[in-house]
Amino acid sequence: MSDINLCAIIKALNFGGMILKENFSRDDTETKLILLYMLEQIEIPLSEQFIFDITTTRNSWINYMECKAVFPELIKFKMIFSPDEQNENKRYLLTAQGRNCVNSFYNEIPENLREDISTFCKHNRMYFKRLQEYVADFKKNADGTYMVKLKIIDSTSNIPTFEININLQTRAEAIKAIELWPNKAPNFYEFVYTNLLDWTSKGE
Repeated sequence: MSDINLCAIIKALNFGGMILKENFSRDDTETKLILLYMLEQIEIPLSEQFIFDITTTRNSWINYMECKAVFPELIKFKMIFSPDEQNENKRYLLTAQGRNCVNSFYNEIPENLREDISTFCKHNRMYFKRLQEYVADFKKNADGTYMVKLKIIDSTSNIPTFEININLQTRAEAIKAIELWPNKAPNFYEFVYTNLLDWTSKGE
């Protein structure tokens, strides 16, 4: 497949009704546009995992295998990019070219689907922001207890700004801690930060 500008392909499909490259079908193009439109509407960086989750699992906007196939092309054609390329948990945003593409050709997406995407993104934006910024996991220790790792990830650098490890007695407790963390993290961080500074100032 040659390095041809995706917007040019979409434009040709839109106005000429012809396929310039046999590997770029109209379905392919619509899938790409749906991904770009979702990223525009969600307005936050998303990991590949969450992009696939939103578009294929939580919603049936596109097929998972189609999503998996076209995603690298959006990167290749500079429609999306990750500002933290060195981080293994990359999160993606629209480029200026990707945004222009959406603005020019969003009508290629059926209106009812656009409304569905917009509504979902509006109602779930902060939820996915929390899921990515407030991260938790656990592992079983040799003695049968569970080590829970709770993190707050900086949204710009994608680097942990706060991390705490807690040893819990049961798997149920570990799972409960992970479930609670996205909602409890801001207050927890504020409590630790405030009390640490208070303790430090008194120590001086």
